[in-house]
Amino acid sequence: MDKVIAGNYNVMDRKSFNSGADDFDVPDFDITLENILGLYGELEHESIESLYAMRKKPVELKRNQKMFSLCDGRADIFVVKEGWASLCHASDKRSQDICNVFMPGDIIGIRDSFFENHDIIILALTNCKLEKVSVEDIHELFKTNMSIRKAIMSYIMVNDNITIERLRSCTHHRSEERVAHFLLEIYARFCFKGLLKTNVYAFPITQDVVGELLGITSVHVSRCMTALEQKKFIRKTRSSIKLLKPEEMAAATGFDSEFIYGHVRIE
Repeated sequence: MDKVIAGNYNVMDRKSFNSGADDFDVPDFDITLENILGLYGELEHESIESLYAMRKKPVELKRNQKMFSLCDGRADIFVVKEGWASLCHASDKRSQDICNVFMPGDIIGIRDSFFENHDIIILALTNCKLEKVSVEDIHELFKTNMSIRKAIMSYIMVNDNITIERLRSCTHHRSEERVAHFLLEIYARFCFKGLLKTNVYAFPITQDVVGELLGITSVHVSRCMTALEQKKFIRKTRSSIKLLKPEEMAAATGFDSEFIYGHVRIE
C-alpha cells in the first residue's frame, strides 16, 4: 500500500515548498493565505494579488494561552504561520473541549466563519504565530471571485474529510489503531503541504490532547505509542515522530489519503 507517500500527492508547484526544508516542519517559504489556498485550487494572478492585498494582522499566542474568537457574530479567520493550536468549544463539564488541531499551513475558522453565532476558542498548544485575516474581505472575494470560492470550498471539504476519517477510525478501530491512524493523518497533512523531506515530523502536542481527540485516556495513548514502537512502526522522541513503516501502518489502520486529498471537482 503506497497511499501516504508525499510524492503521490498531485498538487500545484511543489518545488517552493520542498526546497531547503529541514527534517520536519520548518518551511523555507512564507506561509500565506494565497499559498495555502493555491494548494486546493488553481488561482489566477489576479486572485493571488487580491488575497495578498487583504487586511491582515499578526497575532502571537504563548503556550496554553486561550483566545476567544468572534467577529460580528462569526468566527475570526487565522492562518497558522508557526506553532500548533487547537480549536475548542465551551464546555460546562470541562475547561476545554478540543475538537481539532492545527499546524503550520492550516487555516483556523474559515469554515466556522460562514455560520452565524458560531464562536470558537483557540488554545495554543505551543507558542504560536498567527495571521488574522479580515472576514469581510475573504467573504467578499468568496462572493465575487470564482477561483477563490472553489479553493475555499476545496479546503473546507478536504478538512471535513480529515475529520470524517478520524471519526471512522475512532468508531471502528481499537485504541492502538486509532493512534497509528492519527499519526498517519498528521504525516499526510505535512506531506500534502510539502513540508517534509523525510518520514520524520515535529509532534509537540501532549498525550492529553491526542487522547481527547481520539476518545481515550492519556495513559492509553502512552501505552499505544509504546506498542507501536515495540512493533517498529514508529520511533518517538520528546517532540517528533519517525514513521518507520508508513505503508504497513496504512494497511493495518485503513488510512486512505486518497479519500482525503482526492481531486475535488467544483463545477
